[in-house]
Amino acid sequence: MKEKKPTKTMNRIILLFCAIFVSIFLFSGCTLSESDRKDALKILEIREDLINKGKTNSLAVILSDDFPNRKEFLNQEKYRNVYFTEYDYRINSIKFTSYNPLTKKASALINFDLTFKVHEDPAPAVLLGRNENVALVKEKIGWKIADIKEVAESGRKISPQTVHDIFYPLDARKTAISNGDYALFESVIHQDFPARGDLLDDFRKNTEVFSEISYGLKGRKLSNLSSDGTNAEVIQYFDLFFKTKEGNVSEKIENQKEAISLKKTADGTWKIIGGLR
Repeated sequence: MKEKKPTKTMNRIILLFCAIFVSIFLFSGCTLSESDRKDALKILEIREDLINKGKTNSLAVILSDDFPNRKEFLNQEKYRNVYFTEYDYRINSIKFTSYNPLTKKASALINFDLTFKVHEDPAPAVLLGRNENVALVKEKIGWKIADIKEVAESGRKISPQTVHDIFYPLDARKTAISNGDYALFESVIHQDFPARGDLLDDFRKNTEVFSEISYGLKGRKLSNLSSDGTNAEVIQYFDLFFKTKEGNVSEKIENQKEAISLKKTADGTWKIIGGLR
């Protein structure tokens, strides 16, 4: 008896079954495992840390050998520390957008804020909500960054002058605290600040109790500016040192963080409207 040849319909069924099987195999592996996700995230966090500490030479360790224009990229990172007096890169979110288990390559969309300052500017410029696409590859020794491409026109650039104006009442408040200057402190607190009277009363009492109060600013970040440019949020990191008049007891509170809200007044100046302790 002659063996029957597969019909066209049967061939189509076989091809369809194979396609479904391959698709299931590929798509089931198109998400990073939990361990790979953690390792890839760690590399991106290391990059953030190296940039902010100015250790740009160490970036070479986490870049793949086939990183496009690798030498030029590392040189630009190095020269940036000479050109800018301030440079702060802070990741807001990381979203892995693709993963190919065959090539062991992954892509991530990073949303970040960037603060940078040149000598002649009164304050740093700020980029809020900037995006970049980062390619990663898993090599024998672990994950490395294979490419970085910023998304054109993403984010908002805040001019140095605007940042300066927003930071001004914060600097005035710092001076007022250190000098016990009630009038200066009062001048930067918005009329609509909740329980404004209690806040001012507390400041006056502190100047009577403490012979010395020092607000040691360690870092500052403009985290948000409303679309109409009238409301802002700033995060500050600081140490607080104070000494009592009675008994001359001193104390230092370190590594504090505060989120301060500011509002632009009708005359164009900024004042603190919320967030103070």
